Amino acid sequence: MKLAVKRLEWPLLVFVLALLPRLAQLGARPFWLDEVFTLQRVSLQPAALVFNSFYNHHMPSYFLMLRPLLALGDPQFWLRLPSAIFGAMAVMLVFVIARRIAGCLAAVLAALIIGLSPTMVAFGQEARSYTLMMALILVALYGVVRLAQDLPAAEKMLRAPDARAGWLCFILGTAAAADVLADSLPWLLTANLIAAALVVMGKARGAFMRNMLKADLVILILAAPFYAGLEIYQQEAFVKSLGWIPPLDFGRFWYSFGSVFFMHLADSVSFNVLDQPDDVLVWVIDVALVVALVSAVRRLRARPVMLAVLGMSLLLLPVSLTLISFWQPILLPRYILWSAAPFAILAGIGAAVWLEPLARRAQALAVLAIAALLLANMLPYYTTETKPRWDIAAKMLVKDVQPGDVVFLRDRNASKILETYLPAGKRRMVLVKHETSLKRATKAVDEGKRVWAVYGLAGQGSNKAQKRHYKEDQKLFGQPQLVQRAGGRIVIALYGPPLPAGP
Repeated sequence: MKLAVKRLEWPLLVFVLALLPRLAQLGARPFWLDEVFTLQRVSLQPAALVFNSFYNHHMPSYFLMLRPLLALGDPQFWLRLPSAIFGAMAVMLVFVIARRIAGCLAAVLAALIIGLSPTMVAFGQEARSYTLMMALILVALYGVVRLAQDLPAAEKMLRAPDARAGWLCFILGTAAAADVLADSLPWLLTANLIAAALVVMGKARGAFMRNMLKADLVILILAAPFYAGLEIYQQEAFVKSLGWIPPLDFGRFWYSFGSVFFMHLADSVSFNVLDQPDDVLVWVIDVALVVALVSAVRRLRARPVMLAVLGMSLLLLPVSLTLISFWQPILLPRYILWSAAPFAILAGIGAAVWLEPLARRAQALAVLAIAALLLANMLPYYTTETKPRWDIAAKMLVKDVQPGDVVFLRDRNASKILETYLPAGKRRMVLVKHETSLKRATKAVDEGKRVWAVYGLAGQGSNKAQKRHYKEDQKLFGQPQLVQRAGGRIVIALYGPPLPAGP
């Protein structure tokens, strides 16, 4: 009993420590478009929520879970709280898996790497289901690791006492992840390819692969109702819904890989990695991570089964999505998010190689120094504008727009966000004059009306395009009478008659 409690103390401590940076300023940032869709969906009645989810290529389970939280208060906090909790659980599971493979030192380092990643913290503060999916896949990965560590047991029946826990974690974790987000399906393929690779390597017998196929059947049965609903009610095939993702280039590649696997902060709405105050620090950390990965591979060469499990878990998803993106762009941080976990586990194992020869006290000091460096690199996330300040833009429009004025939004989806932040009594005054048509806005200026043109991204897109629109519109509307900024991302320009002189 005491041993079991002791084994739980460290994971619980890791969970609490990982939760703290995810709770810090949790409700401070405004929603961006995807989060507004979450807010709108959980505001529906359950039946409408389920239909709306399937129609838009999402499983309803996550949104049904969030729905009761809406009554608790500020949605920017309460709808994001589960993501913070599941993000901390993912860090805890990384610790548990790494400890099982390589001991406590490697586990602590792995948890620090993923726990203080700016992008991982950012996803832990977003009202979307990605951290929940990641935590469930890590439950499944833990099961695969248990099975791989005792392949003779794993080759027995699924319910054999010495293999039951591993198969149960794999089946339930994978099925639950699949019932939360279809983005998790590549994990099921990855797990099967790992099993096949172990058989081909001669490390496992065919019985292991047969058990894996039986587990697949159970997962299929558990997930089938959700995917039947998706097939029946979705608006269009998933591939057709990806047309908004721009073609793959180096910038898009680095946006995904630099943010998910290394310590660079990704912009929520543009396809860019944001500048960080200390670029030298982040690049030093990146080099150290590469060295740690190389050290992990060298260490695990004597354990090819674990190297296959972690290596394939890390590589198959990002490599396959990169290759697919040459045909149909799909590479985005959120689609490869769960592969950051095996990356952190490997990096933790490799970093431990360098610290293990040190005395215990020196190890502790080295871990503290690494934690301090990672924390220093992560802290600018809290002061960086990663999401456009549509909340500020709403306040400015309420203050300035007068009856008869026209509000012209260059990103038509911005109206969905403004509906969230405008006071209930002011929504009609502003949005009833909102025009998404450039021709109508031009006509309003010609008629002597005042047009408030708002330039800024609501969902993912190009900041350069918004700047180009701003310059192009001046050729149609003339020079703006007034230019204001809502944060660093949104420009509000007034065209038409000048503002009346003050008293």
